[in-house]
Amino acid sequence: MKSKFLTMKLILGALVLSFSCACSSSNSEEAMPQTAIGRQLVESGMANDVTLDNESVVRDGIKLNELAFKTFGESQHIFVATIDLNELTFTPATKDDKNVPATGPESSAPLPIHAFAAEANGKTVWLGVNGDYYADNPRRVMGLFYKDGVCINSQYFEGHDEVLYQLKNGETYVGQADEALAHEANLLHALGGYGLLVKDGVVQNFYEEMGDLQNTHPRTSVGLSQDRKTMYVFVVDGRRKDSFFALGLTLPHLATMMKAVGCYNAINLDGGGSTTLIIRKVNDGGKPTFPILNTPADDRVPRKVTNSMLIIEKK
Repeated sequence: MKSKFLTMKLILGALVLSFSCACSSSNSEEAMPQTAIGRQLVESGMANDVTLDNESVVRDGIKLNELAFKTFGESQHIFVATIDLNELTFTPATKDDKNVPATGPESSAPLPIHAFAAEANGKTVWLGVNGDYYADNPRRVMGLFYKDGVCINSQYFEGHDEVLYQLKNGETYVGQADEALAHEANLLHALGGYGLLVKDGVVQNFYEEMGDLQNTHPRTSVGLSQDRKTMYVFVVDGRRKDSFFALGLTLPHLATMMKAVGCYNAINLDGGGSTTLIIRKVNDGGKPTFPILNTPADDRVPRKVTNSMLIIEKK
């Protein structure tokens, strides 16, 4: 009888050990990154306990990663778009796609409206994010703004001199406003931002508002590879307390992540409640739609923005 009980205990012990190992293995697999972007973020030290790491192809030349993980114990939910600038290009956009000063309360609209206006003007929009910071009284963007070779805003606020710009020959750069204006005769597009995140491969740690070293917020940012042929766009959820809680990132943490995935130069765009990401979908009637993928911080309602950045087909 003792022999039977001993045998039974050994069998039960083996089953428990086997089940425990299986659970441990399963949990370990769930916490591991599945894509190159995910692995790069983990290797940067900015991401661990990865619970979501999906990669999709929006179209040839655009990959989109959605990730959930923890940064120093705080939950995060982000999107990373990787864009081949040999295949596509970018354009600054406004609510009516016109090249006129964007001033006054009626100059702003939710991001999908910008995309529909660009489509109505013959552009094919694949992805979009909110653009520059804006000031009120009167409403205007705070950084440099050129669109289709037209100067919409040449003045910029102190600390808001970072810019994504493109020359008429198609070359795209991330830098300072004075660098862009040195090419004024050949300047096609310029979209302002606040905060140089990565410069010549080095993460930056000085900002006009030094609180940004430690304040966590929803974020939108854009960067380029060293050869300027690949664009990276980050959209970071934050201030969320629902089932997919996300705190948001500090600028240094965001900068470290951007460098990790391949950014040689990168800038911060408007964030907080303005942070918005859209992609192109086609409805049953064959018409394009532009659903919002992230969760806007203003009670899930997309904020009206003054300008934006759209990824479009080259003509």
